[in-house]
Amino acid sequence: MRKLLKVGLVGLMSAGLLVGASVPAHASQTYGFNVSTGYSEYVPNDGNAHAKGTITFHGRNAFTANIGVRDLCAPNGKGDGFGAYTDVRIRFMDGTQFAVYGAKDTNGCGTAFVWNKKYHQFGKRIRWVQVLVHEIDAERNYNKDTGTSRLIDNPYTG
Repeated sequence: MRKLLKVGLVGLMSAGLLVGASVPAHASQTYGFNVSTGYSEYVPNDGNAHAKGTITFHGRNAFTANIGVRDLCAPNGKGDGFGAYTDVRIRFMDGTQFAVYGAKDTNGCGTAFVWNKKYHQFGKRIRWVQVLVHEIDAERNYNKDTGTSRLIDNPYTG
């Protein structure tokens, strides 16, 4: 009888149905993104940058960014010798922002993605993250075209 009671209590606790029982940890939440810069019809060697991947939140203060980026040649097939880069913008619950490196493709324009996966943890709660992809244009005084993903809200901070 004692063993049956113990098994029953353990079952209720793991289901979170017993008052005062610890609730099991939440599973990670993963969200995809797909973003690119545009081509300019006014610049002959204007390339394009494309990024895709996932953001996985592991709680209030941490996430993993798995980002693939590629530098695409201009429609005329020529590159400008510069790459494609990504950043991850983070907004915290206190209103401050921070950015971390995402990934880069500096091996010439082509169709293959260059991937980078990194875990990030902070001492404060994350409200949302956003992925930015940049393509630098040598013919426009090294200005950059930027594409931005939607805001990816952290489900653990509501």
